Amino acid sequence: MSTPPLPEPVNHTAELVIATIFGVMYGLKTGDYFSGIFIGIVAGVLLSGLHTWVVVRRRKRDGS
Repeated sequence: MSTPPLPEPVNHTAELVIATIFGVMYGLKTGDYFSGIFIGIVAGVLLSGLHTWVVVRRRKRDGS
């Protein structure tokens, strides 16, 4: 018996770059670098989670 191939892993590079730029811009604009770091991390997690959700949903729709 052969097992089905595993799906390709989701690449999160674009989301993390966008979140980093967003956090840096916020930190530089407000002068509060700690909040900029926190906002960048939160934005990265949210964007990555959203992208994973969209990819998995698309894979299920195309596979069924």
